[in-house]
Amino acid sequence: MFYKIIISLILLLNSSSLANSIKPTLIFYCGITMVKPIKEMAKFIEDKYNCTIKISQGASKDLYDSLKYSKVGDLFLPGSNSYRTNNLKDGYLLEAVKVGYNQAAIFVRKDKNKQKIDLEDFVKTSLSSILCNPKSGSIGRETKVIFEKYKGKEFFYEAYDNSVEIGTDSRNLNKALIENRADITINWRSTAFWQENNEYIDIIEIDEKFAKKEELKISLLKFSQNKDIARTFMEFAISKEGQAIMKKYGFL
Repeated sequence: MFYKIIISLILLLNSSSLANSIKPTLIFYCGITMVKPIKEMAKFIEDKYNCTIKISQGASKDLYDSLKYSKVGDLFLPGSNSYRTNNLKDGYLLEAVKVGYNQAAIFVRKDKNKQKIDLEDFVKTSLSSILCNPKSGSIGRETKVIFEKYKGKEFFYEAYDNSVEIGTDSRNLNKALIENRADITINWRSTAFWQENNEYIDIIEIDEKFAKKEELKISLLKFSQNKDIARTFMEFAISKEGQAIMKKYGFL
């Protein structure tokens, strides 16, 4: 996945330099869960400041590895703030703004009786589950935290051993439920409100002592060539208009 992002980024930059030799071009590394509101904000900034914003989307770890390797880009928004705090030591992430919160929830196909489903179902065989790789997407890391807080490492290992499939990111998890490859998963709650998902998926809230609200922060990158416009994007994201866009897509 990491190398696919690198190749895509190189192609993206090459095409941008030809087609937009006059316009400044920003690269925004964005976790899949936040792509929809970021695209909407990007359109506003592009129109107002006559620039081009290219969004590189993927699993949070892959995105960070990509920007660290390429040292190209302007902004970074992972699905969990841990990808900022754990990587500050590298020196690539400068100031940040908090644009909202996300929270994990149990996702279940609408044809299942959600009233009887809870975390225990991830170690039972009555329902099939898909879980995200903890070493890939931010929701995978969060799922590991939830299971270990709930009943410890043994429950975490049992739940993953019981799953029928291991996914790579939030989009992959939702697709598995929609395509009837699994009955339940744990995913970022905001994605359940997306038009392509809400027809098929219900959510079951998880007690906040196990699934805390995750801060979402946009970080300015040290090697940004367009810091003024990047900071303008950050300011717009925390404005009344930007916050309304985040809320529209299900973010707290």
